[in-house]
Amino acid sequence: MNKMKKQLFKVIHVELKEPYQGKKHWYFGSKAAIYDTLPLNIVGIGLDSLWQRDLDENEYTNKLCTIRMGILIRKERKC
Repeated sequence: MNKMKKQLFKVIHVELKEPYQGKKHWYFGSKAAIYDTLPLNIVGIGLDSLWQRDLDENEYTNKLCTIRMGILIRKERKC
């Protein structure tokens, strides 16, 4: 018998108040990945400070952006 396993992944959503490269909504697989794409002056918080924020519990907002954690649900697959 094949079991079905739901795929759940955390995703970090960065919503910018002003577009960067034409986009206001950016999605990342980790906090560190944010800084590979978005400069610090666009995000308004450094990685070390962001590590101190529990995005599972509360979103983070400053004058430049809102950063929140979400769950990406993928189609179930057979194991």
